[in-house]
Order: sequence, then C-alpha cells, then structure tokens
Amino acid sequence: MPQEKPKIAYFSMEFALRSTIPNYAGGLGVLAADILKSCADLGEPVLGMTLMYHLSEDPKKAFLPDKSFKKRPEVIRIHIEDRNIAVGVWEYIIKGARGDVPLYFLDTNLPENKLWDRDIAKNLYALDRYTRLCQEAVLGFGGIRMLRALGYKNMETYHMNEGHAAFLTLELLKEQNYVDAEVRKRCVFTTHTPVPAGHDVFEYPLAQNVLGGKMPWHITKLAGEKALNMTRLAISLSRKVNAVAKRHGEVCRQMFPGVPFEYVTNGVHLETWVSDPMQALFDKKLKGWRKDPTKLSKAPKVLEDEELSEASNKGKQALIDYINERPELFPIPRKSMIPEDYFNPNTLTIAFARRFASYKRALLLFQDLDRLREIGFEKLQLVYAGPWTPENTFATDVIAQLKHFGKMLRAQIKLVVIPNYNLDVAKLLVQGADVWLNNPQPPMEASGTSGMKAAANGCLNLSILDGWWPEGYALDPKSGYAFGSTELYPGSHEQDEVELLLELEKVVDCYYRDPEEWSDRMKHAIALGAQFNTHRCVLEYKEKMWKTTI
Repeated sequence: MPQEKPKIAYFSMEFALRSTIPNYAGGLGVLAADILKSCADLGEPVLGMTLMYHLSEDPKKAFLPDKSFKKRPEVIRIHIEDRNIAVGVWEYIIKGARGDVPLYFLDTNLPENKLWDRDIAKNLYALDRYTRLCQEAVLGFGGIRMLRALGYKNMETYHMNEGHAAFLTLELLKEQNYVDAEVRKRCVFTTHTPVPAGHDVFEYPLAQNVLGGKMPWHITKLAGEKALNMTRLAISLSRKVNAVAKRHGEVCRQMFPGVPFEYVTNGVHLETWVSDPMQALFDKKLKGWRKDPTKLSKAPKVLEDEELSEASNKGKQALIDYINERPELFPIPRKSMIPEDYFNPNTLTIAFARRFASYKRALLLFQDLDRLREIGFEKLQLVYAGPWTPENTFATDVIAQLKHFGKMLRAQIKLVVIPNYNLDVAKLLVQGADVWLNNPQPPMEASGTSGMKAAANGCLNLSILDGWWPEGYALDPKSGYAFGSTELYPGSHEQDEVELLLELEKVVDCYYRDPEEWSDRMKHAIALGAQFNTHRCVLEYKEKMWKTTI
C-alpha cells in the first residue's frame, strides 16, 4: 500500500539524528527526532522542517552533509532587513517500519549570499538577538515558502515544536488574507519548558527593523504589548496547545491563565535507546514489542533474572570500558592513578546526564559529604555528564566543583565527569547505569525523557517528583525511587538534599542486600516503556492535536 503524502509539517529548530550532525543542543532535539522516527514506524503522513548549521566558514572545520542528505534544487528568497536572502534545502529521509519521513534542512550557506547572511544559520541558537531573530525568520517564513516550492500546497496541520517556529503563523496569515481564524485551523503548538529563558522574546524595534512588512497590523495583540513573545504568538494562532507532561500542563495553565493547555507526555523511540543485548532479550521474551511497545508491560512476569542480568551487564561493561579507557575523565592525574581508582562493573553506578544549568542542581548530592561518604563508602561510582563549551562559565564552574568533590572522595566514592556529552555518550549512559539521578528544582522540569530511556534498559530512576516522573512513579512505584514534595511549588532546597540522601540509602541497601528485589525492580522499570514511548506519544498527538476539520 503506497504511503500517504505528508499532511503534518513538524517544525523544530533542532533534531538529534546522529552525533555527527550538529543539529541539536539537548532534549528538545532528541524528542523531535524520536517523534519523527515513530511517525516513520507507524506510517504517519508527517514531514519535518529545520535549519542546516554549518559551524564554520573554513571548509576543513565546517559541517558538510554526507551521502545521507540529498541537495534539492529548490531555492526560495526571504527579505530580511534591507536585502533578499537565498535559502536552499537539503532532504534527509528517516526510514521506519511502515514508511519514510522526509526531514528538510533550510540552508543559508549559499554562494550568492553575503558572508553575514551565510552565517545566519552558522550555529544553533545564536547568542545575539539579531541573528537569533533572523534564524527564526528563516525557519518560520522560509519554512512555509520552501514547503510550497517543494510542492506541499495543502498541509492539514503545522506543528510548532517550541516558539522558535512561530513566524510560520505570520506567513500563513498572509496566505489566508490575514484572517486569524483560518490560521488557527491549521496550527498547533507544543511548549517544552517553564524556564523563562526558553521562551524567546524580541524587542519590537528590532523585529520591525528585521522583518518590516512581515508583521501584521495587530502583532501586539497576537504576541504581546511590550515585546514580541514567540510563545504568545504561537498560542494566539493555534487551535490546540499542549504541555509535555501532566504536571507541566498544570504549570503552563498558571503561566498562561485562560489558555486551555492539553498535555501529551513525552516518550522515547525505544529501538534507538534500548541496548542491543536488551533488544535481543525483548525479541525472545516480549515478541512484537517493536511494533507494539505495550507488550513491555509483561516484563515483570516473563523476564528471567539470569537473562536480564546478562543483558544488563553487557551494557554496563560497555560504559565501564568507555570510562576506564579515558583516565582524563577522573579528577586525579593519570600518573597518580592506581587500579582501585578505576570503575568496577560490580559497583553500583549512578549517572547524572543533563545540561549544567542552575535549575538542574548538578551538585545537590554533595551538600553533605560526610553523610554521602557514610552511605556510599566503597559502594558507589558516579558519572556526571553534560554538554560544555568554554564560553559557558557556569558549566565550567560546576565541572570544577565536581572534580574537587571527586578528589575529596577518592578511595571512598569514585567520580568521573564527561564534558563532551553527545548522543553516543548518552546511549552508553542510559544502557549502562544502574540508577538514573534527576534532581532539578521543581517545577522547572517540563518532562525529562532521559529517565525514560534509562528505565527501558532496566535502570532505576532516583528522581524528584517533577516532569514525567510523577506519572511514572504513580504508574509503578517499584520502577524506581522518588523524593521531594508532590506540591506544584514545593518546599526548600535543603529538604530536597535530606530526602535525596534518605532515598539513596535505600537504593544502596537494596542493590547490595537484596539482588532478587533489585532484579524485580529492573523488570518494573522496563515495563514503563509500555507507556513512555514515542509510538504512544505520536498516537496521542494524532488524536488530541492533529485532528482537523479543514
């Protein structure tokens, strides 16, 4: 049966396809790519739209698309400030079990453009406001025009994955003779963060200078009186808006009073994130799980301890080998290291892998070193990982403090820091850790899909009750450990420190004293994959968000 032509256009500033493709910064891109992979597996008529980031004018340092990309002949032009900018496009096909999903990369690095216009999409999330505004103009205005050039004239739904793509509504507004209701019929919007920095806001003088006549007469009504708020613009011109977890929906309704937020809890593409040994085990014991992830709900009843341990240990050994082959990750000089300093596959391994942003609270576990030593003496090895650049002084400071704690804990608790965090390292961590630590400041965690990836590999979550975890823990308390308040705006930072260590003590005790109980908990963690996967997520989007009356 021929695949249906795409009817849903999914716009996002980032898609995390491979570590070698510089089109992602974190969870937003990972989620976007996982959704398109599930669309391909399910045969859903969806396409993606994003930008091509070339990184450097130097051909030796620049990102050059490989053979998996196809250069399309279509070129559109978009007027920015006082000039016309040429925008080309590359096509990348995501292949799935039941079809293909095309993903289009808009490219400004063309010979006919001036150097500064080629560099509009040089780096993901340009730091200066002018370039960021130009990037979002290319994605929104240019994305719609490119779809028309590619022959996509009658899309049913335009899905904005965060406010970065909200300018597409203004291009549609022009096409629909500036009738707001006609645009709302065609658009839906997903917001991913309660953090203010995640919601782009541009001063109207800057927007007027860059966009000129592209802004309608009533832009202040659509996007805010004082400044152009991309989230408000997307909300104003969407028929449906959604948060990415149940708890996040409650936060969004407080942030934007009167807006009827749906929620579609995020998921993960299981075949991407589950280790090969675990996939082989699932194929044997949970037949059909690839097409129907709900079959993972049977894991506690059908998986056997010995087989589960064998599959899990292979993933853990791969992580241990990766760490031990890189002595530079340890907080002590290579020449000073002795065999006991290296990681051991028989030791409880806890991973923390997030951006080193302040609200992620990477240092929460170390606030009471004496108590941490008492709980974990010769029983813990900790892996901290996060993306890092020299310009990020906050992350640099966090890494320095982690290394300092690692020196203080030497011969008591092992600790390494992986600063070059990417998709490949992420897979090693979720497939090899015993416990996944997550302790952001509530209610700042919108969802947090890394814990879902870990759980699908039998890794237990040790998480504060924020983001997706209130749903996961309520579904099956045996799948991990929870701490913190269930209130939307909970109590003190100090209380979270105390509760984290109390739960950690339970984790350590269970791992070493009751291996049968630990194995049972691993099975219950795997069972969470029946719910927290992007196949379910896509089907919910289809039902809640993509249905249209056009």
